[in-house]
Amino acid sequence: MLYELSVISRAVSDFRLDEATENARISRGEKPAIEDRLNPPYLKRYGLDLNAYMDKQGHFSPTGSDWQRWGLRTKAAATVMWLGHDPPGTWWTFEQIRCVDRFYEAHRDSEPIVDVADACLGQPHWCPST
Repeated sequence: MLYELSVISRAVSDFRLDEATENARISRGEKPAIEDRLNPPYLKRYGLDLNAYMDKQGHFSPTGSDWQRWGLRTKAAATVMWLGHDPPGTWWTFEQIRCVDRFYEAHRDSEPIVDVADACLGQPHWCPST
């Protein structure tokens, strides 16, 4: 478990640094290509290429089968991305990931991750532990 917490902590830190660096570059007046604004290159380093997970309506919508293939680093980065700010801590992020993992162990893996993650966010203590 210590290794997992270390991976999560590093992934959250790296993701935030990559995101801040990209935002600073844009703030300095650099104009990234439209594609790079819509799908920032740093997301690909975490396995979160937005184009790879588009639904029929063109929304970023990975499913449980995607989640189950992802490594811990990608899951941590996705959690930060959906949360929209730094998570309260490494343990909290670990519990969020476990909550989503538990859901897909017990339910259809075709459910969009965003829906499951939204249900888990902020409430790891009451997520189903089936």
